Amino acid sequence: MIATAQAISIQLEGNTFKVAGWTPPASAPAAGWPSLLTVRAGSGDVPPMAGSYAVERGVLVFRPAYPLAAGVTYRATFQPPGGARIERTLEGPHVNATPVARVDHIYPSTDVLPGNELKAYIYFSTSMSRGEAAQHIHILDADGKPLNGVFLPGEELWDPKVQRLTVIFDPGRIKRGLTSNEKMGPPIADGKRYTLVIDREWKDARGVPMVDSFRKTFRGGPEDRQPPDPKQWRITAPKAGTSGALVVDFPEPMDYALLQRMIQVSDAHGRIDGVVATDHNEMQWRFTPRAAWKPGAYRLVVDTAIEDLAGNHIGQPFDVDVFENVTEHITTGTIDLPFNVR
Repeated sequence: MIATAQAISIQLEGNTFKVAGWTPPASAPAAGWPSLLTVRAGSGDVPPMAGSYAVERGVLVFRPAYPLAAGVTYRATFQPPGGARIERTLEGPHVNATPVARVDHIYPSTDVLPGNELKAYIYFSTSMSRGEAAQHIHILDADGKPLNGVFLPGEELWDPKVQRLTVIFDPGRIKRGLTSNEKMGPPIADGKRYTLVIDREWKDARGVPMVDSFRKTFRGGPEDRQPPDPKQWRITAPKAGTSGALVVDFPEPMDYALLQRMIQVSDAHGRIDGVVATDHNEMQWRFTPRAAWKPGAYRLVVDTAIEDLAGNHIGQPFDVDVFENVTEHITTGTIDLPFNVR
């Protein structure tokens, strides 16, 4: 017996839409299951959501390709063969309004930044909403007055999880010879104190504000126009038979994010697997191998694009002559720094 239209219902369980009270045929109709069941997000004339269909325990189900969003209304429509269309409006998952987002780390971690500081990395405890950085990140002077034109405007630079934001200081104010630099000076002045403020009102991906605001006080230091010199790096090798850390000390802080991926350790057989950490305000790089060190010759393989805080990289200062074609002078590659484990 075919169930009556009144007995058929569309239900939402978790992230799955189900048609209860209707027995699906043994195989999908010629036009496919989407010809019978569709789900649309929001209102208006929008296309059906993408997803997968299945018959499970005699019930037609639809699973959207992406998780349902909190606070969004969904319109499900079921057209049984030979029967009346059934429509139902369903609400997405409820928003958990408990604040959980906070700033976990900010790099550089030092409280003295060069006047030509190029980047800062802000790490959040959870995924954040996009498009709000300009509204909620501020630099205050020593009197608490917000400063304008400090950061490069434009598209926000997030990692895939939307938990790390890369903030770029305006290069036009950093490079000498450019109009912004000559009229406004660098974003950070040597000897002056500043405060980086991140507003509590910044919402996470759920639309819930942060647990609290964040403040970091720092002082401006001298501008740095000197490229990093690996000859000045000090390598402390571990002992053979241990899993002790290989330690590299730098004479200046380095770019935190680039330290995670632009230095590798290799032996005669190839790359060594291990865990990277930084210390002493990014002036120290530590590598702990997965397996104990074997005696022998090793090498640090360093990408020459690695940068210090001012964006200088090996063999090339960031503040190149603005009248030259930069691409003709920047070369990237790797250099090897040998060391022995005994």
